[in-house]
Amino acid sequence: MLSQWKGNDKLFKTYVEGNSKGDGKSPASGQRIKGEDKILSFEEASKHPCFGTVLKDGMIDISFDDAEMSEKFLEMAKANAWRCLVLKNPTNGHLHTFWKNEQGEITKLSAEDQKLAVGFIADIHGGSTYIPLRVHGVDRFPPIYDILADEEYQEVPKELLPVNTTAELWQQDKGGRNNGLSAMAIFLSHDRRFTKEQIRRVLTNTNAFIFKNRLPDKELNIILRDETFKGIVETPKLNTLNAAELFQMDIEPVEFIIEGLVPVGLVILASPPKYGKSWFCLDMGLSVAMGCDFLGFKTHKSKVLYLALEDRNDRLKQRISQILGTEPFPAWLNLGIDSATLDKGFLESVTEFLKEQPETKLIIIDTFIKIRGEARRNESAYAIDSREAGEIKKFADQHKIAVVLVTHTRKGIDPDDPFVNITGTYGVAGAADDMIVLTKQKRGDDVTKMSVTGRDVSYEEFPLIFNKERGKWMRQSDSFDDFMARTQLEIKRAEYLTGNTRKTIMKLLEENGGTWTGFCKAIIDKSKEYGTPISLTSQKLGKELAEINGFLFEDSILHTEISKGTAASKHKFEKV
Repeated sequence: MLSQWKGNDKLFKTYVEGNSKGDGKSPASGQRIKGEDKILSFEEASKHPCFGTVLKDGMIDISFDDAEMSEKFLEMAKANAWRCLVLKNPTNGHLHTFWKNEQGEITKLSAEDQKLAVGFIADIHGGSTYIPLRVHGVDRFPPIYDILADEEYQEVPKELLPVNTTAELWQQDKGGRNNGLSAMAIFLSHDRRFTKEQIRRVLTNTNAFIFKNRLPDKELNIILRDETFKGIVETPKLNTLNAAELFQMDIEPVEFIIEGLVPVGLVILASPPKYGKSWFCLDMGLSVAMGCDFLGFKTHKSKVLYLALEDRNDRLKQRISQILGTEPFPAWLNLGIDSATLDKGFLESVTEFLKEQPETKLIIIDTFIKIRGEARRNESAYAIDSREAGEIKKFADQHKIAVVLVTHTRKGIDPDDPFVNITGTYGVAGAADDMIVLTKQKRGDDVTKMSVTGRDVSYEEFPLIFNKERGKWMRQSDSFDDFMARTQLEIKRAEYLTGNTRKTIMKLLEENGGTWTGFCKAIIDKSKEYGTPISLTSQKLGKELAEINGFLFEDSILHTEISKGTAASKHKFEKV
């Protein structure tokens, strides 16, 4: 049956004419391989004195350029019942072996003389590498080893994964075997790709097929005992549950310290510098410590730790007095103006504080930069942001508290998405349960937009105004857009009521018995005559009249625009 071999569609994606004028181990001139799904069929290619193949994506070729090593591999493959394809070069006895590499454990797809975990030395080929099947009339097929018809090829076994080790195991004899296996056990125990049982299997195969003379079972078992693998980190088990089990679980709802605004977990508060974040934080801390509403949101009274790391005690006292007026300072608000950094015991010191003050449910860190540690060697900005913010998030979850981490925003990276502008990389925002960002269209604006979003908080935008006399932020509405629309409407109404356009129209109606019709130019001329000059062109006045229609109606004036084609429109005003 093997003599009728016609290629292998499970492993190979195409067949290619070989270069018969050269060594026959490369494709013929003009034959493109990379990116082509089909060049020749097996039958077409096999008509040539030299031809080869190309692996499918996710497949790998591990080849042995040593006849004795090739024989030992074949013995190992049969003993382990590995499911692979093996082709032999009849000229020198060297082997090509083919496997799945769909999990991508072998990442370097073109490498020579690679040390494999079991002790072999091999070349590795993948991708668009040309694999000769016939060289100047000498066939390297049919296979000398293959799977059964109802089987599938397997992933590369752990024994054949390349490893970066100095250990020399091939053909070791007396004197080097024990040390070699022990060293390999320790080396592989630090490679997360290998479990304890997989390392035992690798070493057992090394002893059986790699060494010139194998170790007695008694000596091998000493090396394989548990003590050898003390430092190994086992692959964690994936814990899952099905949806029916999830339905039956009694899960506590998310706990809020400030309803709809600050849940248990990590909360990021950000704004540009000098926006009043510290006033915001101080009022938040006071409100929770006293059980008072904050910005109209209900609080759950608890102890608060406010770390004002950019402030002084005298200024904190002055600001609290300003916020509270004649009310007494609450004992449940704890204040600090210095702390350790994350790499110098910050979380440990806060843990001790919580042991002493277990009623604490809110910690405000103002600002994040003051507790940041040193970056570790070769650590990227994203990695350090994610690690440090993640440590604080984990701490908050473990102690079931809310931690508000105060930071800044960068200038206008994305005016439509305030959360993108939070300083640092996405590693900070990615760790947060909730984010609060304060922004203004212009720094001098009175109204500040408070944008809120999070895992357990719906996206909302609220209008805030800072009351400088009281030192408090005041929420103006449940909707920023509605508030701004109403504000703009009131501004336009005020402009209308005091403007010369209204005064002129009122005078026209008074002089003409409550009805007047004419062009915009006539209105402008009359306004000058009345001493209420309208400094607009006729075209711009026409637009203004359309915009103030509603205000005119509030004044019991019906305005109608009378259009006559392309000519200028007349405007009719009636007192109703």
